[in-house]
Amino acid sequence: MTTRDIVILANSRRHNGHCIAGKDIATGEWIRPINILGHGKPRIDQAAFLDSDFQSLGLDASGPKLLDCVRMGFGNDCPLYYQPENKFIDGKTWEKTGRFSPHRISELIDKAEHCFLRDTDTHHAYIHANELVAAPPAMSLNFLRLTRRANNVEIIHTTKQGKNPQHRLKFDYGSKSYNLVITDYRYENLVAQSVNDDARIFDDFYMTLGLGEKFSPYDTNLELHYRFIVGIVPAYEL
Repeated sequence: MTTRDIVILANSRRHNGHCIAGKDIATGEWIRPINILGHGKPRIDQAAFLDSDFQSLGLDASGPKLLDCVRMGFGNDCPLYYQPENKFIDGKTWEKTGRFSPHRISELIDKAEHCFLRDTDTHHAYIHANELVAAPPAMSLNFLRLTRRANNVEIIHTTKQGKNPQHRLKFDYGSKSYNLVITDYRYENLVAQSVNDDARIFDDFYMTLGLGEKFSPYDTNLELHYRFIVGIVPAYEL
């Protein structure tokens, strides 16, 4: 069992719960905590954190906010070929120790060689599973800084099948253009409350990208891993 101080860089919608992730403040290593509290209980996703799980761990029901520093205990590693940074929590209470200094946020940005937005990408939203099996990524999370001017950022509010709202971010990175779904909980809540200012948020911001679990579209034999925007930190909030 080990205790680590994590700066939270993702609190994302995952099925009927939350997926959280962040970096070890001491080492810079990405860590995605994997839940053990729901084992043996009927859930859509055993790894996701429910509101009640966060309360059991000593936090608010909505979970940690981005840039919160949280002390967590971990048990065994549980890596997957597409998510090498997964670690089981030990189930003991977490402690919020403060907020990460805005003056140090540039230290969290991942180097270009570790980014899984690549000039060789053939599709803007996903990566084929066989590509990741053949060449497993060093990390499935990236923390990047974008600006509207440099990256041609555009927000798209749309409706997916079933008439649920969906928010997507279009942007350029390297030589490619991307159009990715936003699953950041706080951003979605801002939209729902009609107090969101897209122009201000996306003028200059930091974002966390994440690779999702394997997905097969209906009536196909394809196995894909979608890329999502799992965390958004507007620069004006720092």
